[in-house]
Amino acid sequence: MEVSTPGRICLFGEHQDYLGLPVIAMAISLRANLVGERRGDNQVIIHLPDIGKTEIFSLNDTTYKGSRDYFKSGVNVCKQEGLIFSYGFECEIRSDIPIQAGASSSSAIMVSWINFLSHMSENNIVLSKEKIGELAYKAEVIEFSEPGGMMDQYTTAIGNMIYIESEPELSITLLDSRLSGLVLGDSGEQKDTLNILKYCRDRRHEVIKKIQNQDSNLICILIIKD
Repeated sequence: MEVSTPGRICLFGEHQDYLGLPVIAMAISLRANLVGERRGDNQVIIHLPDIGKTEIFSLNDTTYKGSRDYFKSGVNVCKQEGLIFSYGFECEIRSDIPIQAGASSSSAIMVSWINFLSHMSENNIVLSKEKIGELAYKAEVIEFSEPGGMMDQYTTAIGNMIYIESEPELSITLLDSRLSGLVLGDSGEQKDTLNILKYCRDRRHEVIKKIQNQDSNLICILIIKD
């Protein structure tokens, strides 16, 4: 089975979705590609030639060995959703999305992984694009209590250009708009994603707390301008 998932860029609202504020994001033509098949045992083998690594674990032991143990968390959230895995699988993942460059390289891989797992499960549950985005968000963010919103997972899962509101409840709107062209530049400097997200989240929460003590009506105005 082969699965291909796009990366994404944020057009409006970078570092806003985890504060409950709306964002506009768009899928791009750079993609992560996963090719895999079912095995006859319970082993999961994932070849990652782009970074020269291979990850191996058993379906009988999907406890996390550290932070960002994403392939195991993908299996775990799928099991929580009711998917059944009696046999393992072997796959290769390649991507032309630049790593740690703000284009959702990890989320594109996670979305591909969740999609692949849904078809490899014994009960072969067909997941909607929105459900794949939801499970990818749980596997990347919720399972490890990481800072971050859900823009990356939903945009790479759904594709096209979308408007996302996460509060008071999740709302996703496809935008009927196409750009005539786009140039995505890569500085070559890796983005420290987790620390940047944590720094931005914590600082903005500090600002919100201070403003709440003065005038809660100014919160949205300040954050949008920021």
